[in-house]
Amino acid sequence: MKIHKNNFSNKYFLLYIFIILIVGCKTSKEIEKKEESDQALKNFITKYESTFDPSVYHEDVKLILEEERREKEFMEAAKVFTVAPQESIPGFRVQVLFTPEIDQANHTRDELLNLLPDEWCYIVYDAPYYKVRVGDFIERVEANQMVKKLISLGYKDAWIVPDKIIKNPPPKPPEVFIEPDKQPEPRR
Repeated sequence: MKIHKNNFSNKYFLLYIFIILIVGCKTSKEIEKKEESDQALKNFITKYESTFDPSVYHEDVKLILEEERREKEFMEAAKVFTVAPQESIPGFRVQVLFTPEIDQANHTRDELLNLLPDEWCYIVYDAPYYKVRVGDFIERVEANQMVKKLISLGYKDAWIVPDKIIKNPPPKPPEVFIEPDKQPEPRR
């Protein structure tokens, strides 16, 4: 019995040593990989710092002040708009699309906003359908002119629908084209 007990404990001891070796090998490999990546990062930072020239990023104060002045003018222009309280009245809109797909409705609305920057475009949800509509027309004659315009733009299924419209829609905000910052030329 004594021999069997020693043999059994030797097996567990060898298994324990084997597990430690496997785990130890993996962690040493992981440590080596980490050291390699740390060294690569140090090499990159050293190379970057040796070639970095902060004077390239120094912008002229006059350019900064001019940009601030343009932004301030834009903000002042935005304050000029006054909005009358919205009042709903019976009127007409031109329906362009009738679909159960929200993505298709959003896409059509975005196209119309690009094609007709002065008109308001709406998506009306009437379960399970989405309706894309254009304009706020008090008179049917105005809506009929919009139908002709939309048909000429390729929306062959445009038709007039009676709807509650906004009597005093707010003016469309001006399109502002923001140019990407111009990168200064590197000094040599």
